[in-house]
Amino acid sequence: MIRSHIVAGGMLAFSLGTLLGIIEGGVFKPAPVILGYIIVFLGDLSTHFSNDYFDAEIDEHAKAKFFSGKKILVNHPQLRPAARNISLTLLVLSNVIATVIVLFFGAPTELLIITLAANLLGWIYSAPPLRLSSRALGEVTVAVATGFIIPSIGYLSVKNQLDFPFFVLSIPFMMYGFLLSLNLQAPDIEIDRKWKKRTFATRTGKRNVFFVTLSIAVLATLTLFSLWWQTKLNFDLMAFALISLIPLAAGLLGFALSFKNKDLKKFSTLNIFSLFLFITALNIHCLLLLQ
Repeated sequence: MIRSHIVAGGMLAFSLGTLLGIIEGGVFKPAPVILGYIIVFLGDLSTHFSNDYFDAEIDEHAKAKFFSGKKILVNHPQLRPAARNISLTLLVLSNVIATVIVLFFGAPTELLIITLAANLLGWIYSAPPLRLSSRALGEVTVAVATGFIIPSIGYLSVKNQLDFPFFVLSIPFMMYGFLLSLNLQAPDIEIDRKWKKRTFATRTGKRNVFFVTLSIAVLATLTLFSLWWQTKLNFDLMAFALISLIPLAAGLLGFALSFKNKDLKKFSTLNIFSLFLFITALNIHCLLLLQ
C-alpha cells in the first residue's frame, strides 16, 4: 500500500526546503532535521493508508497503476480496519513528534501548527464527510501540501521562521504541486466520473488537463524568471528558472502530441516524471551552492 515513489517525492520536497533554509542562513543540526523528516514521513504514510481505506469501493472498478495503489484492500477487504487504524496511528505519531521537536529542540511553534494542519488536510482529503478530493478541492490540497507544507517543515527544521525568500519560492512550488495533482488524476477520469468525483479532470476532460498543465508550467517558469529579475536572495534564481524548463518542455510535448494520440496516460506519466527530475535537479543545484 505504500507508494515508494510518493515517499521519494516527499523526501525531495523536504530536502529542498532544508537546503534553501541553510542557504538563507539557517543552521543544520542533525536531530531537528531528522525529526522534521520523520514528521513528514509519518504524515505522508498516513495518507497512503487512509486514501486506500476510503477509496476502496472506487478502487474495485479501477485498474492498478504505478502512481496509485495496488488494490490490496480490494483483494483483501479484511485488512480495511487495520489500514484505518494504521493511518490514524501514523497521523498521531507525526503530531506527537512535532510537539517534541518544538518543546525540546527549539523548533518554532509554526512547525507544530503546520504539522497539525497538514495531517488534518491529509485525512479529510479522502475521508467523509468533507472528502476534499471529491469536492473540487483535491488539486488545491495537493498543491499546498507538496509546494508549501512539506518544504516549510524542512525550512523550519534549520531556520526558525518562514521568511520572504521561502514565501516567494513557495508560489511556483505550489504551481508545480497543482500540476502534479492534475496529471495524477488524468488516468482516472472515467472511473471518477462514474463515482461523481468532482475533479478538474472529470469536469474538463483529458486534453484540457494537458492544456492547463502547459499553461501552469509556462506561468511557473515566468514566475521564476520574474523572481530572478526582481528579487534579491542569497543565491541566484537564474538556475531555478532554467531548470524549470524541464517540466515546461514535458508539458509542451504532452500538449502537442495529445491531439495525435488516443492513449494519453503516457503523457501524464511524462509530466509527473519531469517534476521528479525538476526537483532532483533543484536539490543538486542547492547542494552545489553549499560546497
